Amino acid sequence: MIVPSVAPVSKRARRTLWSAAFALLLLGPPAAYLAREGVDPGKLLGLAIVLSGIVASVAMVLATIGASRIRALTTAIGIDRVMSGHRWLGVAAFALVVVHLVVAIVRSPKLLNPLAASLAIQFGWFAFVGMIVLSVAAAWGRRRGTRYEWWARLHVVGAALALALAGLHIVWLGDLLSDPVMRVVCSVLAAALLVVLARRWVWQPLFSQRGAYVVYGVRDEGGDVATLALTPVFRRRALRFAPGQFVWLRLHRRVVGVQEHPFTIASSAELTDRLELTIRASGDFSRALARMQPGRQVWLDGPHGSFTPDAPERVDGLVLVAGGVGITPMMSMLRTLAERGDRRLHRLVLAERPDQPLFGPELEVLSRRLELDVLRTAGRRVDADLLAGVLPRARGRLEYYVCGPPGLLSGSLAALEELGVPPGRIHSEQFGWTGPLPVTPAASASPADGEPAASTGDVPRPRRPRTGPVPTPSSARPRTAQSPADRFPTHPSIPLPAVDATPDRRERAGGVRRRSAAGRGAGR
Repeated sequence: MIVPSVAPVSKRARRTLWSAAFALLLLGPPAAYLAREGVDPGKLLGLAIVLSGIVASVAMVLATIGASRIRALTTAIGIDRVMSGHRWLGVAAFALVVVHLVVAIVRSPKLLNPLAASLAIQFGWFAFVGMIVLSVAAAWGRRRGTRYEWWARLHVVGAALALALAGLHIVWLGDLLSDPVMRVVCSVLAAALLVVLARRWVWQPLFSQRGAYVVYGVRDEGGDVATLALTPVFRRRALRFAPGQFVWLRLHRRVVGVQEHPFTIASSAELTDRLELTIRASGDFSRALARMQPGRQVWLDGPHGSFTPDAPERVDGLVLVAGGVGITPMMSMLRTLAERGDRRLHRLVLAERPDQPLFGPELEVLSRRLELDVLRTAGRRVDADLLAGVLPRARGRLEYYVCGPPGLLSGSLAALEELGVPPGRIHSEQFGWTGPLPVTPAASASPADGEPAASTGDVPRPRRPRTGPVPTPSSARPRTAQSPADRFPTHPSIPLPAVDATPDRRERAGGVRRRSAAGRGAGR
């Protein structure tokens, strides 16, 4: 019997399904309450109190679930959309809590004194204080120069206080739970929240063997950039990722007092026994990674993100625009395409520092293994004129990926819009908590220090710069089909250590046994 193959679900379909599920969860509980209670014109204030409280509570739950690193969600929607939805759900929840509080005080002014109110009302007031802490932490975290780990911890503490106290407020009041249907609805939401939180904060950081890796080398890429080479402790539990995705990395297996930061995967998705992260040493954490010794164990959470190429049969080629370490996801894409023997024509536009060309020798190799045109901007701004000299006339069958500093992002996205590229073909993703793109494009698209911050959204058209000669792509020279470079690997060589195919009994029993990675082949 021949079983027909099932076509994979497209990104757009998965995004639609997740969006519909969140909309149903947000609107379902208030709709169920209205269906049960109806609308009494004489009790509109009471109805407004209940509905605002229900929607605010559900919005808080959905915002928490969305930010809990559910891989199926982040790979379908993208981390930028997930965090944007998280932010707007949080804003909506805070606004509805304010409405809930104001209407309740208008109806019963004695609630202004929480010390004289019942325990249920006091829980509500303290939940509001938790919402204020949560909002202050979110606003503080968007300021430039804020230490990520401090504001993130304050944000988590505020969210935990708000959710726990809001739940106690609902339980102690008892009015909503007296209805059997609403009791089931609230129980399902609470159970889903607890399961997601237990996975995020207990199972994943403390017990899961998936994502346990060991360092077997650090390769200097020049300047303040290095590549951390990792191999899985348990080969069967190695991460399966798509090129362009990222992981969160932590150095310790505990919940409290541990730092974790996101880094884009740079290695080929075809290599399951190794994983490489290219980082710029711009902070204490990343500098510690660049100095890490072989044998050190780390833990990865991922992969996440939808900044990944579409199926080859749907796209005629990729146009990759990168600046600084924004080239990292592009290298993963190109390395994967080379391993798969892809024969389409691809274009790479690099806006980089003249004194810090990243992956120069390897890009020469990749330009022979792939049909790859590499254009280095040589200090020119990435604008419509420059891209028009690179792109073909038929641009609708290409996919465009942009990653780099905000100045590069705003200018490149506006330039692609000006050239008439369909918006659905343009992809970018914001890493970290850098906020939206600047309203005014930066004067230069030269990369800046720090991690890349890519985003999508409406951006203004750039001012017409002074034009100059468009640099010639490196592939303008004739390719040598039999060049020795065609036989080179897509990654600089770091010998792999021996890794057991299956965990031993002690590893199955619970602990992830630290062992040396035999880093006898550390990078250059």
